[in-house]
Amino acid sequence: MRILIWLFRAVLFLLLLAFAIKNDGIVTVRAFLGAEWQMPLVVVMLSMLAAGVVLGATAVAGSMFMLRREVNRLRKLAPAVSPSTTPLRARPDDAADPL
Repeated sequence: MRILIWLFRAVLFLLLLAFAIKNDGIVTVRAFLGAEWQMPLVVVMLSMLAAGVVLGATAVAGSMFMLRREVNRLRKLAPAVSPSTTPLRARPDDAADPL
């Protein structure tokens, strides 16, 4: 299985490398206030990909930290709740009954 994963990674890397080589043309990036830069298209695309990943990670981080605080609060609260005195019973096996 590991060999298949590494093979997939190698193929993906080679495809991305070929894509980068095919898109090496110089583009002009124009920003606000008359600022402009000239750089290869692949650099622009990779920087936008990185910016999207960072933006997505920061969007998820807020809810992740909020959920982590809730889990910690519930863990502190758990010893205060007494465990159930009746054990859980298993459901009867439904596989034995035909439809």
